Amino acid sequence: MRRNPTVSQPLTTRLRAKRPQPPSTVPPSSLTSLSSNNTSIAIARPMTKIRDDSSSDSEPEPTRTPNYHVYNMAKTATVDQSSPSKPPKLLAGELTPEVVRDWRNACLTYFMHKEIEDKNQVKMIAFGMLDPRIHTWYLAQQATLDAGTFNDYITALKDAWLDTHWDTKLRKKVLGNQQGTRTFYEWALEIQNQNALLFGNPAHLSDAQLRSQLEANICDELTIPVLRAKFDLNMTLKKWIEEVHHLDDKCLEDLAMHKKFAEDCYKSSRRTNQQQSSTKTPFSSSRTSSTTSSSRLGQLTLAECTLLADHRGCFKCRKFYVPHRSKECPDGPPEASTYKTLTEADAIAAKPTKSERSTKPVAPVVPVTAVMPSSVIEEASDSDDDTSY
Repeated sequence: MRRNPTVSQPLTTRLRAKRPQPPSTVPPSSLTSLSSNNTSIAIARPMTKIRDDSSSDSEPEPTRTPNYHVYNMAKTATVDQSSPSKPPKLLAGELTPEVVRDWRNACLTYFMHKEIEDKNQVKMIAFGMLDPRIHTWYLAQQATLDAGTFNDYITALKDAWLDTHWDTKLRKKVLGNQQGTRTFYEWALEIQNQNALLFGNPAHLSDAQLRSQLEANICDELTIPVLRAKFDLNMTLKKWIEEVHHLDDKCLEDLAMHKKFAEDCYKSSRRTNQQQSSTKTPFSSSRTSSTTSSSRLGQLTLAECTLLADHRGCFKCRKFYVPHRSKECPDGPPEASTYKTLTEADAIAAKPTKSERSTKPVAPVVPVTAVMPSSVIEEASDSDDDTSY
């Protein structure tokens, strides 16, 4: 009777098993995840290669794979409170001035609803700090923190967990914040919110200091209207912000009308050009008519209209900084053969100097944003003919 082999593995496989095998990589299942409130760590379990007794003496010794650590970036802490009568929770994460402010407000709300005495306030919310680092910090000095006031606890929390000189850095950020292209009201709210984080700190700006900072950093288009308004120095910060907000809205409306006028002028010029091109005589017409057509002055472009409007120019003679309008233009249109497209450099070159303004009477200089609506109404009556010269 034939006996079955005791090992079901094929012979070639057994021979291959005696050969030295390279260390295997760490399978995903061998990773052990350790998580904390701040950092997630993945550690690879040591993988040891089992030595086969049937292998030769030259087989390499058992190898151990290195441990792999994967760290997540620290997140910002958050404050959680289900209701005003429940103790708040400070979830794990990095503390910022905004988070400390929210934590303080939530604790004070809880104290007020539960009528907790001052001597018991710190111990009533201490175990709501769920970050292991901060909780350990509290336990290390629990007796001192519990014996002090809640404000002393907040001060110690800021000193221990906020960036060094955070108040100086935040004050510098407030003082260096400029309006830029934002609306005044949006920018003023951002400045006030940043300054509120410094409340109770020597770096906090008073209302008078905050008003001076806002006046010094508003956009150029709003500077002259604010100076001309001559607001009372005793005006409250809230009232002053509202008044400047109205001036900023008016400036934005004037700029919108200015842009619309320039676009309408450009569209009108294009319509006129299309009409002229559709009524042109054939090339085989008389030489006189072809010469007249080729020497005709082209229409103003959108860029040229904008430059003339910005630099108090005339749409007929196409000159910058002149004391007349298109209706009463004494110069007439320029020569088509020598005319060149207007540029920003031409407008800057035509701007009168201080000496010329003192000896030559010109119209009073006012901001474009302030005079644009009236100039739009005045220029609108000139229709398309002013731009066709």
